[in-house]
Amino acid sequence: MKGAGYGFAELGINCVEIFIRLHLLVFYTEHVGLNSTLAGLALGLAIFWDAIIDPIVGHYSDRLRTRRGERYSLLPWGFLFLSFSILGLLNPPFLKSSWSQFSYLLFFSLLVNTAYTTLSVPYSALVGDLSSEEHERSRLIGWRLAYGNIGAICGIAIPSYFLIIKEYKPYGLTAWAIVGLLAVGTFISWLTARKYNRPPNQNTQQGIFSLSMPFRNKQFMPLLAAYFIANMGLTFNSSLALYFYRLRLKFDEKQISLVLLTFLMIFTLSIPLWVYLVRFVSKKKALMAGVFILGLTVTFIYPFLPPKDLVWTLLFASGVGGALVGSAVLLESLLTDIVKDEEARTGKDELGLYFGVWKMIGKISRGLALAVTGQILAWARVDDPESSYFRLSLAFGPLVGCLFIGAVLILWKLSNAGSPLK
Repeated sequence: MKGAGYGFAELGINCVEIFIRLHLLVFYTEHVGLNSTLAGLALGLAIFWDAIIDPIVGHYSDRLRTRRGERYSLLPWGFLFLSFSILGLLNPPFLKSSWSQFSYLLFFSLLVNTAYTTLSVPYSALVGDLSSEEHERSRLIGWRLAYGNIGAICGIAIPSYFLIIKEYKPYGLTAWAIVGLLAVGTFISWLTARKYNRPPNQNTQQGIFSLSMPFRNKQFMPLLAAYFIANMGLTFNSSLALYFYRLRLKFDEKQISLVLLTFLMIFTLSIPLWVYLVRFVSKKKALMAGVFILGLTVTFIYPFLPPKDLVWTLLFASGVGGALVGSAVLLESLLTDIVKDEEARTGKDELGLYFGVWKMIGKISRGLALAVTGQILAWARVDDPESSYFRLSLAFGPLVGCLFIGAVLILWKLSNAGSPLK
């Protein structure tokens, strides 16, 4: 099955992403002994570098496809590069000084982010190479997101398992487990791409690299602006979730795990429903409806969830929230449709460049949101516990919800101001 085969690589790719977000800072501060300020600086510089190279790698994958080969040929090299980098990052030698530890972390973080982009950007752009039919592309993206959710669970569970059983060098073993997932997933996706890949149109051209090119696309810009705002909301939501569940709702770790795993499960199950829905409703309308209702739910229900009541949280945060977040499958589907429409009009294959810009903007919005999250937590930490919990609820609820609603309004306003976005 084409969709299942194509999506498989996302399991290992997203496992890397989630693991780095949750565990890398902890590993280098608590296990290696690096100062948290220096560790944060190294990781921040690596994210900045990652954002810069996204469109460059995407453009190169376009050029490779139209001039010297096929985009899928980058997958094995990306896998080898990322595997080497992950193993080096999580198996540091004994380093005495803080600066040697900082230098090692910075070097391998830059290497990991470069390798991650080398694999993930061409892989994401493959969706346009595998199908010319927009509904089938939506299904392919749906499979990729579903495997990505399973990868997220692996990124949480694998290091937790080795830490719980107290294995020697648990993060080193985690690195080998991640490499195994990457190997299987990348190989299956590569075989699928080889089988179903469509050769580029003989009339397709590849222009000179210009980062401004996607920003001049009047169909692309409203979608990109909405994504920027919505991604900030998602980042606030994920960054504040543990604080909200622990402090405001007073859940223990098992209850929090149940809420998060249920959310991921419902999110995954909802993806094919959103893909099916757009057979009857336009993608833009379905996306706007899903994100708008999510914004209302987060704004007016999350702050009033009763403490210690797991049922209501599972119903709204995991159930309703997970089902509505599934509409995210339509974002990349719309992106792909817009770029393929542009390719038909201009004769230029630039899907890799567009996906590179898309990922770059996502990382910039995430970085800005993370910077603000620290200020939000400082604002919420007051002496009066009730006031502190109230402020945390405002941040987790109305702040996040208003960003979702704002993204919908931006998309609606721009699309009604002359943009041809369907």
